[in-house]
Amino acid sequence: MRSDNNNQMDPQELKNLFVFFVLAILIYFSYDHFVLKPQKDALREAQKVEAQIAQEKALKQAQSGEAADVVLPRAEVLSGAQRLSIDTGEIKGTINLTGGRFDDIALREYYETIEKEDNVTILSPNKTEKPRYIDYGWVVKEGSARVPDADTRWQVLGANTLTKDTPVTLMWDNGAGLRFERIIALDQHYMFTITQKVTNNSGQAVTLYPYGLISQQGIPKNYMKTWIQHEGPMAYVGDSLHEIRYKELREDRKEAFDGDQGWIGMTEKYWLTALVPAQGENVKYSFSYKGAQNDKDNTGRYQVDYVGGAVSVAPGQSQSVESHVYAGAKKYLLLNDYEKDLGIPHFDLAINFGWLWFLSKPFFYALHYLGKLIGNMGFAIIVLTILIRGAVFPLTNTSYRSFAKMKKVTPQVAALREKHGDDKQKLQQELMQLYQREGVNPMAGCFPIMLQIPIFFALYKVLFVTIEIRHAPFIGWIHDLSAPDPTSVFNLFGLIDWTPPAALHIGVWPCVMLIAMIMQKSLNPPPQDKLQRDMMRFFPFIITYALSRFASGLVIYWTFSAIIGVIQQVIIMRSLNVPIHLFGQSEEEERLNKAIDKGPDVHPLAEMAEHEAEDALFGDDDKPSGPIKPPKRKKSKKKK
Repeated sequence: MRSDNNNQMDPQELKNLFVFFVLAILIYFSYDHFVLKPQKDALREAQKVEAQIAQEKALKQAQSGEAADVVLPRAEVLSGAQRLSIDTGEIKGTINLTGGRFDDIALREYYETIEKEDNVTILSPNKTEKPRYIDYGWVVKEGSARVPDADTRWQVLGANTLTKDTPVTLMWDNGAGLRFERIIALDQHYMFTITQKVTNNSGQAVTLYPYGLISQQGIPKNYMKTWIQHEGPMAYVGDSLHEIRYKELREDRKEAFDGDQGWIGMTEKYWLTALVPAQGENVKYSFSYKGAQNDKDNTGRYQVDYVGGAVSVAPGQSQSVESHVYAGAKKYLLLNDYEKDLGIPHFDLAINFGWLWFLSKPFFYALHYLGKLIGNMGFAIIVLTILIRGAVFPLTNTSYRSFAKMKKVTPQVAALREKHGDDKQKLQQELMQLYQREGVNPMAGCFPIMLQIPIFFALYKVLFVTIEIRHAPFIGWIHDLSAPDPTSVFNLFGLIDWTPPAALHIGVWPCVMLIAMIMQKSLNPPPQDKLQRDMMRFFPFIITYALSRFASGLVIYWTFSAIIGVIQQVIIMRSLNVPIHLFGQSEEEERLNKAIDKGPDVHPLAEMAEHEAEDALFGDDDKPSGPIKPPKRKKSKKKK
C-alpha cells in the first residue's frame, strides 16, 4: 500500500528548484547586461549631448545679447566670488562668502578615473555643470526681522582658511540689532560642525527656526539606475529609513516627515552629502522637486532639507544651535564611528548591504582587514575565497563524496539502463537499490552550487557598494577590481589593434574561470535528467559571458572558488579510486549518456522518497502498525 500523504519534498521538485535558481541567476545577469548597462550607456551619451546642446545654446544667446543660464567652467565661476579656503588632508575647496554656501568641495584621495587626473567633486556652485550646494540659515515665521539669505555678504573673523585644527567664524549684522555668527569646524575626515549663533541687541524678543538644505540641479552624471544600490535623496528619521528615487520625487513633488532624531542627505554609489541636525528635538525633514515632471532636459532642482525647533532669543541674550554636515566618501567604518561618537542614528545605512547583510558585513570586514594586512585587495579576495571554502568544507565534503560515488557507479548505471531499456518501473527499482546499496544520494551534488548562491550575491554586494574596492589594483592588467576585465579574447587580448564592442569584452580572467568551470563540470557525474544535462553543458559558457561584464574582483573570486572545488574533488576521487577526467568524459559516461538518450526519463529518488515515506507510516513489511498519532504541541502562555 502506498501513501499519498508524503510531507517530504519530492526530489524532482528539488531538482526543479535548483534549475529555477540557475535560471534566475541567468535572467538577472542577462537583465543587467542587456537592459541596465545599455540604459547607463545611453544616459551617459544623452548627458554628453545635453551638455553640448547647452553650450551651443549659451553661445547663440550670448551672440544675440540675450540673458542665459550659462554653464561656465568651474574655475571661472570659483574665481568670480570672494571665498574662504578649505584645506585638509582629505578635503579641498572653498566656501562662498556671498550667502555663506558650501558649494566647492573636492576629495584629495579620490579621482574620477584611474588615470588620477581630476579629483572627485562633491559640491559645485551654480552656473557649473551639475551644481550642488549646502546652505544654512534661519527662518522667521513671525515679525519682520532680517535674517541672512543668498545675497548676504559674510565677514570673516580671524583665520581665512579652514583646517582640521583651525575653525573659522563668519559674521553678519542685520543693522537692526541682530548679530549672526556661523562657526565652522572640520575634523580630519569629512565631517563639518556648524554652530549658528544669534545675539539679540534689538530690544525685543525674537523667535527663529534653524534650517539646513542640500540643493542639486539635475541628476549626477555617474548616476546608476539599479536596484542593487539606492542613489538619490534618503533620510533616516525616528526609526525609519526613507529612500526615494529621482523619478518618484519628480512625480510626488514633495515628501515630508518629522522626528526627534535622524539625518537627511543625497547619496551616490560611493559619495554622501548629509545634514545632521541637533538630536533630541522635533525636526521637520522633507524631499522636494521643482521643475518639469518629465525633466527631459535634466534641469530640475532636487532638494533635501530640515527645519529645526523654535529658538527664542531674549533681548541682550545669545542662543546657538549646533549641527553637522558630512560631505565625502562612504567609508563604512568611518560612518560607524560617527554613529557612535556623535550619536547619529543608523548613519551606516547610507551604505546598503542588502538583505544578505549578515553575510555581506562579515565579508566586508574580512576584505578590509585582509587588504590592509596584505596590501593588495586582489590577493585579499583570493585569501577570503580560501577562508570561505574552508568554512563550508564540512558541508561540501559530503556532497563531493556523493559526486565521487556517483562517478564510481556510472558503469553500473549505464549497464542497468542498457539492460532494462524501456521498462521504466524495473529500471527505477534497480537504480534505487543500487543507490541504496552504494550509499549514493544523487541530489547531494546540487548542494555545493546552491550553497554558493547566497555567498556569491553577498560578496557581489560588497564589491559593488564599498569604496575600498574602487580603483583598487590587482596585478598585471587589472587596475580596478570594481571594473570588468579590460581585455578581450576577440582581439587576442590586445595583440590585434582593434577595440571590440562592449558585448565582446570577454577578458583573461573570465577565460580562466571558464576553464576552471569546465574542469569542475567534468568531475561531476552526468545528470540523470536530459534537460538538466543539456543545460549544464552550456552553463559554464553562459556564466562566463554574463560575468565578463561584472567586477573583475568577483570573477577572481569565482575562478579561485572553482579551482579549490576541483582540487577538493580530485583528492576525494583519488581516495575512492574513481577515474579522473578533467576534460571530456570517460567511455562509461559516454555510454551512460547514450543510454539516457535512448531510454525513458527515470527519477529514482522519487521512488526512494516514496518508499521512505511508506516505511515511516506502515513499517517495513507494508502492514499498518497502528493508528498515526499527531505530535503533541505545547501551548504558549499569553502575555498579560
